[in-house]
Amino acid sequence: MKLFMQITVLLTSTMFIPVVFAEQPVTVQSSCPQSEFQSKDKTWSGHYYLSGVMEVGSELLLEENGHFKWMLAVGSLDQYAEGIWWRTGECIGLKPEAKFLKQLQIFPSSLYLADEKLKAVWADGREQGTYYRPKLSSNP
Repeated sequence: MKLFMQITVLLTSTMFIPVVFAEQPVTVQSSCPQSEFQSKDKTWSGHYYLSGVMEVGSELLLEENGHFKWMLAVGSLDQYAEGIWWRTGECIGLKPEAKFLKQLQIFPSSLYLADEKLKAVWADGREQGTYYRPKLSSNP
């Protein structure tokens, strides 16, 4: 029994899924200091997809007006939020509207700029996955 438990812990500790199913909503506080949205930050606006997190699908839309829409799906858990975004240095912060907070069990605390990608940092402090903008093909 002890060996089975050690193997289970080893297998689940390397995956995102066990941490995702929190019993209570996460505390949503950006690790990126909040600032006013600047029009120059529009260059980061666009549609992003999460990559690098096994069996998790997530999309992020950073709108040119400083608002965002976000979704994440893993197993039977579907999450959605809207709110505001800002850039402080090399960090993008997200603040969901209050009406979405009760149902959020997972949410990125910040996104760090890396080339044209956004490295995700989750509420538990773990850096895992990258949001990227898809490359559009010129072939129909």
